[in-house]
Amino acid sequence: MIRFIWQNWWRRKERFFLNLVGVLIISVGLTYLVGLAEMNKGTIVDELQKRWKSSYDIVVRPKGTKSITEEVGLLDPNYLSGISGGISQKQYETIKNLPNVDVAAPIATIVDLHYYFKVAPYEYDGNGIYRLNNHYRIDDGIQSDIYTETIYLAFGDWNVLYENLIDKPEDYPIIDGIADDFITIPQTLLLAAIDPEQEAKLVGLDEAIIDIGSGRYFNPDDKVHMEILPDSDTPLIDIPIIMSNHSYSNHELTVTFEKLDIPFERKTAEKTLQSIIKKGGEAYLDTLPSTMTKTYSLTSKEIFNKLMSSISGFDTESGKPVDRTLYLDEPDGFQHVNLERPSALQYANKQSPYSERWPIAFQLKKIQYDDAGYTKESFREMKTFAFNLDQDSWPYVRHRWIGFYDPSKLTISKDPTNELPMETYRPANSKLVLDKNLKPINPPFTLIPSNSLTNDALDFIAEPPVLLTTLEAAEAIVGDKPISAIRIKVKDVNDLSEDSQAKVEKVAVEIKQKTGLMTDITLGSSPQPTLINVPAINDREETGWFEQPWVKLGTSITIFREARIGFSGLILTIMAVAIIYVWASSLVSLLSRRKEFAVLLAVGWKPSQLSRLFFLQSLLLGLAVALISWTMLGWMYFASDATVDPFRFTLTGLIGFLIYVLGAIIPAFLAIRIQPYEAMQVGEISKTGKRLIRTSGIGTMAFNHFIGKWRRSLLSIVAIALPTSLLALFLYITFRLRGVMYTTWLGQYVALEIGPVHYTSMIVALVIAILTTAEMMWQNISERQVELSLLKALGWKNRHIRYLIWIEGFFTGLFAAIIGLLLATGMMWLLYQQLPTDDLWLVLSTGAIPIVVGILGTVIPAERAVNMSPIRGMHHQYSNKKIIKQLIKWTLIIMFFVILSFFVYLIVQLT
Repeated sequence: MIRFIWQNWWRRKERFFLNLVGVLIISVGLTYLVGLAEMNKGTIVDELQKRWKSSYDIVVRPKGTKSITEEVGLLDPNYLSGISGGISQKQYETIKNLPNVDVAAPIATIVDLHYYFKVAPYEYDGNGIYRLNNHYRIDDGIQSDIYTETIYLAFGDWNVLYENLIDKPEDYPIIDGIADDFITIPQTLLLAAIDPEQEAKLVGLDEAIIDIGSGRYFNPDDKVHMEILPDSDTPLIDIPIIMSNHSYSNHELTVTFEKLDIPFERKTAEKTLQSIIKKGGEAYLDTLPSTMTKTYSLTSKEIFNKLMSSISGFDTESGKPVDRTLYLDEPDGFQHVNLERPSALQYANKQSPYSERWPIAFQLKKIQYDDAGYTKESFREMKTFAFNLDQDSWPYVRHRWIGFYDPSKLTISKDPTNELPMETYRPANSKLVLDKNLKPINPPFTLIPSNSLTNDALDFIAEPPVLLTTLEAAEAIVGDKPISAIRIKVKDVNDLSEDSQAKVEKVAVEIKQKTGLMTDITLGSSPQPTLINVPAINDREETGWFEQPWVKLGTSITIFREARIGFSGLILTIMAVAIIYVWASSLVSLLSRRKEFAVLLAVGWKPSQLSRLFFLQSLLLGLAVALISWTMLGWMYFASDATVDPFRFTLTGLIGFLIYVLGAIIPAFLAIRIQPYEAMQVGEISKTGKRLIRTSGIGTMAFNHFIGKWRRSLLSIVAIALPTSLLALFLYITFRLRGVMYTTWLGQYVALEIGPVHYTSMIVALVIAILTTAEMMWQNISERQVELSLLKALGWKNRHIRYLIWIEGFFTGLFAAIIGLLLATGMMWLLYQQLPTDDLWLVLSTGAIPIVVGILGTVIPAERAVNMSPIRGMHHQYSNKKIIKQLIKWTLIIMFFVILSFFVYLIVQLT
């Protein structure tokens, strides 16, 4: 039977040539897509598995803290610093005790605590008027701002306050100078609260404690104590604290203390003071020279370290004990004056000036005040706490230093592709990338958090908390709902998969149902570069546009799903195209040889032998596909010195073999239904063709032939429509995947790794679809040799023959386009439960592919028909000339090695 098959192939050289071309196309396509694209899919998933983990899986927030930015799935990187309580201890305990919650780490942003830092003692040089000038240079990474403050003091060896200043108005430019006093500047440190046990599990805070002095981590004995100050109803709250050893702000302080060149003695003091007022008051004093000047300079780092030393009682550098009042008058206690609550930044939608680079942009909203004291506008709303402590005065807080911690030692993701806001330990990242005139800034400037000198509570980027205490302390200070947010890690979420996603979603729903709080799933999220426009505020001009890494929720799982659907869909597309090709080719071969098979049955062949004939023929071609695929993969592994994956290596050949086996099922089934008497019948499928419209030209003739042989036309339509629909679906998924990838940093990283393979795979799929369809059209046209020869014999010109065949190809492609688009749209609806309205142009554009394929697939057959001799065509003659044999032989050899070499080279380069 093998000899019979070979003789039939060799007798029908054109069909044999087409079969070999199909074998080569399928071999190359499977080698590339199964052997490499599947490996590429593994690369995507592997990279996602490495980078999908984030610091926490779910963030729980109070109701009413949702911003307009979350309408597009973006979470503000500043959100933690803007929430002032709202979650109770009871709700927290409910969440922590859920069976599937592994870690529930709350954070409560409480208050800014006020300190007065000692710069130096006042060194008075006898009686006189002194000028104290505080000069601040604040560098926020973009520009340096200068702030100055000048104070005039009257000092004498008598009681200047009671004798000369007691009756002066409040706006009098001179104040009393006190002996043995210190030059001080105000400083604020942000206080936040945590659950020590849970925070240790989440970020390893207990392992970040620095060995300075008697420093340690929290333990169960670190309780909060409350008492009432003697002779007062003011509460004193005693709390344990640990402190960060890092300050992010950058400023310099220069203090000058001068004695003015003006007489000031007890007898003439009043006269001197009156003279100063008459001459212009403070403006006059500003012009006076000095006779003695002392200057003190401190950097923000020096101020911070000395402040920490005074609070802890240990030098932050040497670890040696120091006097706690060395830099602070009251290191343990201070009063909250004009206490501001944390408040969120407000945003408005803004058109991105460069939407391709930054698809989404926002503008900071300004909050304006009619009577705000020291500011007219701010980015954060000024709010004050209303303490529920049944006292009329603000409470005092006295802290007990426990230890120092180093934020750089925390187990927090520093990978820019998956980091989440952790404002407890680091400020939000902001880079100035465009100035106010939309001119790019290269390199970008990184915004440094402000400090207490410029009221950071109301600024764009605030400094992280320096002081950490316990939830018990937070509840004692601000009331029964102190918690701002809770960061959740879910049990048994160890990889990126649908099961992991389902576990996290289940916990999020359970939290909502039992507490009524908001939940956002941050598992697998990734920063998305987002533009923020910072407008002019108060006396400061518009800064420009900042790039911030906003959190795009669910990025990894989206890429995971799309990549899995996309590449699996691509491989299924190739398999479907190949199976349809084998099926259609075998079926057309069956139809064209129907009489031959009827004769074989008449001379004694059994129907089962015909069935085996088709299966054996497909097995031989399938074996050829497997051998070629294995050879190409082996060459690729050898040339690139890559590690051989036995499973993928074997799978590539087996899929090619399976394609031909599956493609033979329907033709083999139809073959056993052939009857011997059909050897005497005329026609291919039906005895007569159907006509729907009157033939009045080439177009109607082509349409009538298209409809008249509707079974064969339907075969061509299905052969084109199905791969077209799958290709349209794949392209849609590809563009969706690209949309997710190129908007987030994780997606950009993965896209950078897979970009060439991704788009080469798409091209290969398109080439296979076009070539397969073209071969199908060639086979269909080849069966009409008699009809076309008759038309030529009747006097039809060559161009009319071309037009007739081309128009039939157009009708085939048109109907295939309609069916293909309907199938593609239906599959998109099943996958995404929505119609592709945003990418409608993409879906509709794929409708041109089957039309082009239908026409292109008829070009070569049309030329063959034009050049065919009418006599030879009428007799179905086949040429066995030696020159044709040699042409086919060398064409196959050259094509094989050219295609093989090109794709192996391409594969090696991409690996």
